[in-house]
Amino acid sequence: MSADTVAPVAKAARVQSLDVLRGISLLGILMMNITAFGLLGQAYSNPLADGGAEGWNKVAYDVIQIGFEGTMRGIFSLLFGAGIVLLTDRMENAGAGIMAAEIHFRRMLWMMLFGVIHWALLLWYGEILFAYSICGMLLFAPRKLPARTQIIAALLLLACAAAITSYKGNVLLETYATAQFAEQAKAAGTPLTSEQTTAVTEWAEALDHYTPNAESAAGQRALHSGSWWQAVTGQWDSSYEFQWTGAPYWLLFDMIPFMLLGMGLLKLGYLGAGKPARTYGLMMVGGYAVGLLLGWNELHHIYAGNFSPIAFSEADRTYQFSRLAMVIGHLGLALLVIRLGWLKGLQRALAAVGQMALSNYIAQTLICTALFYGFGFGLYGQFERYQLYQVVAAIWLVELVWSPLWLARFRFGPMEWLWRSLTYWERQPMKI
Repeated sequence: MSADTVAPVAKAARVQSLDVLRGISLLGILMMNITAFGLLGQAYSNPLADGGAEGWNKVAYDVIQIGFEGTMRGIFSLLFGAGIVLLTDRMENAGAGIMAAEIHFRRMLWMMLFGVIHWALLLWYGEILFAYSICGMLLFAPRKLPARTQIIAALLLLACAAAITSYKGNVLLETYATAQFAEQAKAAGTPLTSEQTTAVTEWAEALDHYTPNAESAAGQRALHSGSWWQAVTGQWDSSYEFQWTGAPYWLLFDMIPFMLLGMGLLKLGYLGAGKPARTYGLMMVGGYAVGLLLGWNELHHIYAGNFSPIAFSEADRTYQFSRLAMVIGHLGLALLVIRLGWLKGLQRALAAVGQMALSNYIAQTLICTALFYGFGFGLYGQFERYQLYQVVAAIWLVELVWSPLWLARFRFGPMEWLWRSLTYWERQPMKI
C-alpha cells in the first residue's frame, strides 16, 4: 500500500462547494455563539434576560431566531456527514481496505480529545467537536446505506425529536398547573405532597433556564471576572452536564439526523453544485417559504407568552420542521450562487475559511475568551445584543482575510495540520 493511499486529501481533489458551505456555516455559527460568550447564558433564548430587547436589539433577536437559530449547526452537521463519506470512500477506492476504518476512528478520537480541551480548558461549554466525534464513530457503518435510506432515517429521527419535544411540552404544562396549585395550597397553610414539591422545584428550574435569578446571574458574572483557572473550575459542572448528561438526545435527534441527510444529499449529487440552477432555486424558494412561515409562528408564540418556559415549549413543537426547511433554503441559495458562478472572490475566501474550519472555530473561541473574560479585556456584559454582532462582523472580516493568506503559503490550517499529523501518525508537510 502506497503512502498516497491513506494520505490527506490533496487540494486539487477538494470539493470547493463543500468548502464554501463549510465556511458559511462556520461563520454563521458565531452569530449564535456570540450571545453565550458576551451575555448571560439565558440571553441566548430570552432577550429580556440580558442584552436588551428593544429597537435594534429586538431586530437582531428576531432575525437570528427566524433565520439562523439551529440552521448553521444543521448545515455544519450535514457537511460533517458528507465528509465522512468522502474520506472513507476516497481511501477505500484507493485500496486502503481496513486502514480506512483505522484512519477514520483515529481521526474521531483525536477530535474527541480536541473537544474535551475546547470545553474544559478553552472555556467554550457549547462546543461541538466532542459530540461530533461520537457521532462520527456511530455513523461509520450507516455511511454505506443507500442515499434514500439515509434521508428517510434522518427525517424519521427529526420526527421523533418533534414528538419528544411535544411530549415534554405537555409535561411542562402539567408541571406548571401542579406548581400553581401547590403555591396556592402553601399560601393557605396546607402541607404539600411530594408530587407538588417536585413540581414546584421543576417549575423553578424551568424558569431559571430562560430567566436568570439573582444568584444565577451573579454566579455567571463572577465566573467571567476571575482568573483563567477560576473559570475552568467554575464552569466544569455546567459544561460537563451540557456536553455529557444531555448527549444522548443531542446525538440522536439533533446532529445525527443532519449528518445522515448530508450523506444522502452528497450521494445524490446535490452538495457538489452539479444539479441544474432551477433545482437549487426551488430548494431556496420552497425551504424559505415553509421555514419563514413556521419561524414567524414560533416567534409569535414566544412573544405572546412573554418569554415564559411554556411559550418556548409551544414554539419548540415545530422547531425541527422550521429548522430543516431553513437549512434547505440556505443550501439552495448558497448552491445556486455557486452553480451560477457569482461572487467568485467571496466564494474563494469562504472556501478558505471552510478549509480551515477547525482552526477558525478554535480561533473564534480564543478571540471571544480574550474579549469577554476577566483575565482578558473583561468585556462580559458590556455590549448590547446588537453591538455583539458588530464584534461578529469584525471576526468574520479577520477570518475571511487571514484564511486565504495562510493557505497561499501553507497546505493546511495550523489545527488541520496537527489533526492530520496525529491521525496519520506522521508529520505532514506544511509549506507549499
